[in-house]
Amino acid sequence: MLKFWLATLAGVGYASQTVLRPEPSASDFTTFHSLNSPHSIRIRQQNESLCAAGSAQYTGWLDIGPRHLFFWYFESQNDPVADPLTLWMNGGPGGSSLMGLFQENGPCLINEHGNGTVHNPWGWSRNSSLLYVDQPANVGFSYVDEGYTVARDSHEAAVDMHRFLQIFTSEIFPHHSSSDLHISGESYAGQYIPYLGVEILTQNKRYPSEPQINLKSCLIGNGFMSPKDTTFGYWETLCTTNPGVSTPVFNETRCNILAENMPRCMDVYDICTQNPDPAICAAAESVCYKGIVGWYEDESGKGGRNRYDITAPCYIDEICYQESAYVEKYLNSAAVWEALSPPEEVKEYKMESTKVADAFHTTPEGMTSSSEHVLSLLANGVHFLFYQGNLDLACNTAGAIRWTNSLSWKGQAEFSSKPLLPWVSTGRNEPVGTTKEVRVKLNGDAETASRFALVTVDGAGHLVPRDRPDVAFDLLTRWIAGDSFVRS
Repeated sequence: MLKFWLATLAGVGYASQTVLRPEPSASDFTTFHSLNSPHSIRIRQQNESLCAAGSAQYTGWLDIGPRHLFFWYFESQNDPVADPLTLWMNGGPGGSSLMGLFQENGPCLINEHGNGTVHNPWGWSRNSSLLYVDQPANVGFSYVDEGYTVARDSHEAAVDMHRFLQIFTSEIFPHHSSSDLHISGESYAGQYIPYLGVEILTQNKRYPSEPQINLKSCLIGNGFMSPKDTTFGYWETLCTTNPGVSTPVFNETRCNILAENMPRCMDVYDICTQNPDPAICAAAESVCYKGIVGWYEDESGKGGRNRYDITAPCYIDEICYQESAYVEKYLNSAAVWEALSPPEEVKEYKMESTKVADAFHTTPEGMTSSSEHVLSLLANGVHFLFYQGNLDLACNTAGAIRWTNSLSWKGQAEFSSKPLLPWVSTGRNEPVGTTKEVRVKLNGDAETASRFALVTVDGAGHLVPRDRPDVAFDLLTRWIAGDSFVRS
């Protein structure tokens, strides 16, 4: 039904840099009402002046009752019909996915002045269509109608995101109804993604006559998978040279304090897991913050330490990276608002939603693991990749290794027995990190084995695509192609 309007733009070019200036808006939104649900999508096509993408791009809102999710979609620069679809979600909770678009792996990146974009040669839309969604509603350009509450946990968020993907792939861009879907993200997406994956599988099975979503894999960068293991990894990250630093960040005195406090912290994590009551888990979080996390965190922020890269300074509070301020400036500019036309309910663009963060904090989710959901996805043939920038503390590699080795499933014995081997990125002669993986058939009826992989990246922190863009692109390319990271 959108045969002409959504046709791939032929011969789209891009300048090395574009600066957006106010100009009359293009056509009004086109609104599509779902045939299978009471929901609708408002969508409009954008041009290169907004984002130097090199392929067709569309923005809009999916209206799900009182919740309205903003999206930015880029067609693959290679083959929009045959290539897979990759969804990207940033974390938080409450972080805008436009951080990923304009600072990390989007086809365009914010320029050094915050008034336009530059084309990203390592953008993830080179061989996959790419979809960014500000979620849960109230994050970024997404919003909630007055008088309604925001999502309180990843399950509530997943219900909305499943509806979004179902309508997006079956009715708005129906060629994606048969596309492989890869769900990617970082940080708190270590909770979002497993919950969304399980929701997709559940709905596919429960309603087989409704449009199905072809979930192929999940890939999570520096994910907040297991808070307990992440906290345990603080000592190794700060007290050894294992992250790739010449000397440990903390001195012996501080390291001894962390070591002494660690057993108590691990015990209260277990109490929280066994009794996931918000009050109990909040008390456990307080114990671990005072005994472990706070020794670094209390010195972080503008002008201080950077929790996302232990070798880098922190330029602005919370997010630390100066580009984040530039992205906020750009997305609040008159030219961008003219092009996107946010509804009157959206007063300004913010990189983080405190309302969503506060709502999630009323539940115990932030102190519990998403392992159960990962196991469910593996059991249903969904592949899983965990990639790690080694300089990150917030979601550190030491914790990721501990968590992936301890995940209780059929592949655990084989995976935990394997050493981490060096891997070499395409176009480079030296190793860029380490990796190990297993491929395991979890039942006799499985046509293919479930793939479970861990990949580390040297010289990168929390935002791997930002810090090592070519390596991150190679990582994605190999993963969606099913290629190994260690080549014989």
